[in-house]
Amino acid sequence: MNTDLPPQTNLAGMVYTVRKEDSGKRTHCLECGKVIRYGRGDKKFCSTGCKNRWHNRKTRGSRMFRLRVMHAINKNYEVLSYLLGKGVTAIETATLGQMGFDFTHITGYRKVRKSVEMWCYDIRIIVTETTVKSISRVDIVFEDDSGEPSPGR
Repeated sequence: MNTDLPPQTNLAGMVYTVRKEDSGKRTHCLECGKVIRYGRGDKKFCSTGCKNRWHNRKTRGSRMFRLRVMHAINKNYEVLSYLLGKGVTAIETATLGQMGFDFTHITGYRKVRKSVEMWCYDIRIIVTETTVKSISRVDIVFEDDSGEPSPGR
């Protein structure tokens, strides 16, 4: 037994139904809990604001995680750029750590014999257990549509 009123059309041509007060099947907004009295039968939110708040809260954790990682990578890049600007090509890992460099947030990593190559965007460092042996900027080459290498875009 359908207790909804007949479908109606709004000015935009959207068809919706208005539920009667005594309807046994009531849906509630997932955000604020208000009874939803109009709209589609499977409607989950009473307003756009509630929908936005619910989705923002649902994705807040992963969004904040990405922001923290990007902040750490950008901080690493600033430290390495500063050292390159000062002409430093080798430094102790402890000193680099004291400057705010975080070895767990880098953009590239490769083990080479007894050392490790790490990248932070276009800056490469070669790290041993206690020393950063080399800090250098790497030229990035992109391939164009023909497959030929071209300078950075």
